[in-house]
Amino acid sequence: MNAIKELRKTTNMSQSRFATYLGIPVANIQHWEQGVSSPPNYLVSLISRVMKSDGYIQNELTSEQIDAVRQTRATLAIEGLSLSDSELSKITDVVTGKISREEFQRRLKEN
Repeated sequence: MNAIKELRKTTNMSQSRFATYLGIPVANIQHWEQGVSSPPNYLVSLISRVMKSDGYIQNELTSEQIDAVRQTRATLAIEGLSLSDSELSKITDVVTGKISREEFQRRLKEN
């Protein structure tokens, strides 16, 4: 799981800039993204909350939810399915329970 990298990618920031944004050492970001160490779950949730407050993401996400979003995106890429940004944001709605998987699939088929 690489929740920090997934969150950082939503900002289009470099590791250095993301670390500055969060007020933490860039080495922490590098180690978390490389799998050398893992941030505590509460920290991932806190970063998610800050990013929601700052408008980078729509919903606060847990580490598990971020991982599920990442895995879903990877699966879609492997299957050669490209989604628009608005369709990709709906993956988060499925993971957080705002819409059902069936509803998500129905909407994809309609588009």
